[in-house]
Amino acid sequence: MESIVLAYDGSPASVAALAWVATRAARSVVGVDVVTVISRFTQERGAALRHLGDAEAFLRERVPGIGVQLHRLEGGVEPALTLMSSNADIVVLGITLGHPVRAALSGALPLTVSARSRAPVVLVPADWSDGGDPVTVGVSADDSSDAAVAFAAAEADLTSVSLRLVHAWQMPPPSFAGGATPTLDAVMAEHRGVLDTRMRWVIARYPSMGLRSDLVRDLAGPTLLRHASHSSLLVIGTHHRGLLQGRLSSSVAQDLVWRAPCPIAVVPAKTADDEREED
Repeated sequence: MESIVLAYDGSPASVAALAWVATRAARSVVGVDVVTVISRFTQERGAALRHLGDAEAFLRERVPGIGVQLHRLEGGVEPALTLMSSNADIVVLGITLGHPVRAALSGALPLTVSARSRAPVVLVPADWSDGGDPVTVGVSADDSSDAAVAFAAAEADLTSVSLRLVHAWQMPPPSFAGGATPTLDAVMAEHRGVLDTRMRWVIARYPSMGLRSDLVRDLAGPTLLRHASHSSLLVIGTHHRGLLQGRLSSSVAQDLVWRAPCPIAVVPAKTADDEREED
């Protein structure tokens, strides 16, 4: 059974995240851990319990028979969610677009949670509504997006929508060390090969899935953002050492997280340790 950790504090953004979890849980067998994190001030405790009760009632009404566990934790949001993510398949948070310094969940920074979580983190905007648009995934030139592609394909299959693979590329800077300068056609062909390799991987595992690909000469952030308005989910990969290494320094993440109108999944790359654990 899949395990989902939902961060919930009763805010509009967390309500949207709750609705996203309920919609997804209706399509597969999942267990949901609803987490709220409070400070040590006594007056917050009663509200936290009410928020947890409301979330549980909503999930049970939308998905009869769903397994729900409630957690009221004290301390910092980021360490609490990072700890919970160690045994989760997905972590879900709500975010408020246009607020890069303040997150909807008790002041937490979603990118910090995404940086340190071992599980994929889905960030749901406050005005999210369900739709049938494709899942879009960014494809990198290295293997850091392989786990993201696998996650995106599985989500597209689960939600019965098509999958769009997007690879942004640019010409390499000129070299002053001598040697031949690659031609535009050669560089484009190389990047087309990157995209085609990922397409073949998906086709081998999901032969009936609707697939689209987009090779764009541009920066990754603006390219993916242009697809966000007609995507049901935007998936990006990150090196396992952590997106931004816990800080807001990734141009791709900053372009997307606070501006994309659709949910964003940040998927950590697998390490050798992860693969050994699976074996």
